[in-house]
Order: sequence, then C-alpha cells, then structure tokens
Amino acid sequence: MAAETVEKLTIEARVCLACGAVKETAVTRGMTVQSRDGHLVGEVAAVLLDGRSQQPTHLLLCCQLPDYRLVPLEEIEGVYGRTVQLSLTHKQISHLPQHQPKL
Repeated sequence: MAAETVEKLTIEARVCLACGAVKETAVTRGMTVQSRDGHLVGEVAAVLLDGRSQQPTHLLLCCQLPDYRLVPLEEIEGVYGRTVQLSLTHKQISHLPQHQPKL
C-alpha cells in the first residue's frame, strides 16, 4: 500500500532559486506572477509544502477563480520585487495541473 501524500498550504515561504546570485527568497500570497512571454497570469494564492518535510514544493497560482494551478518551484526564473517571473509561457501555464485539495 503506497503512503498517502501529505500536503500543507502556507501564505509565505522561503524558496531556493537556482538562478543568479539569489539562493533563497520569500514568496508570499498576493505576489503577481508573470509568464516568460510577459503575460501577467495571476497571483500567488499560497505555497504548497510537503507535509512531512515542511519543504516548499509548488506555488499555488490563482489564474481566475476557481482555477488554481500547481507550479513546480523549479519553474521560477526569478523574483523581482513583488513579481514572480516563471520560465513558462502563458500557454504552458494553462496546461499545468489544477490543484485538487486533499480533504
């Protein structure tokens, strides 16, 4: 029997970025999210944590209510002020999995 995945949502987390000189930065609810091709695609609704390790794994992107998409942290290209820049185009973002909360 496979172990059930445990997840937790938080409104703020420090995430590690593999790009540039910034190794870790804060991402918080309400930050604007921009696609690689310059489209404003929504805002950060929350950060998804692995419930066991408490490490951030995904951004929960609010595109349009009730559309929430899971963005893997490795798709963050950078954080500039209150904007999270993704390495995905707006079309690629529309194909990300929707968040299905575990009840």
